[in-house]
Amino acid sequence: MDELDEHIIEVLKRDSRRPFVEIAEHLQVSEGTIRSRVRRMADDGIIKGFTIKTSSRNVKAMVEIRIDVNTNSEEIARTLASQEGVTEVYEVTGDQDIIAIVDVETSQQLNDIIENVRRHDNILSTRTRLILKEHFGVG
Repeated sequence: MDELDEHIIEVLKRDSRRPFVEIAEHLQVSEGTIRSRVRRMADDGIIKGFTIKTSSRNVKAMVEIRIDVNTNSEEIARTLASQEGVTEVYEVTGDQDIIAIVDVETSQQLNDIIENVRRHDNILSTRTRLILKEHFGVG
């Protein structure tokens, strides 16, 4: 990856729908250069996908999960990520082991997800933080 690739990624992080022609004009290269570099970065796994940012449905929360030692955290994370309303799951360091971002329409749906998490034998505790306001960065 070179400096041009990094600039392309920065532009796409701000707006993944920006046309390649506009990116090319902005970076002063040809549209074909942008197209081939994005394709190569996607093929190489540097670009893993394109996404959008939306406003919350109604209730958005961060659910922090602490698990027992010698527990397969990846398995719990995958199970959690498959639940309706769970938008992101992170395995993290620190006091908690897994953090899930939940975006649902009602507090009851949030509670149902938390209760499903707590049913796992290896879950020691959960802590939920409601997200009051979001601020998106450029990457």
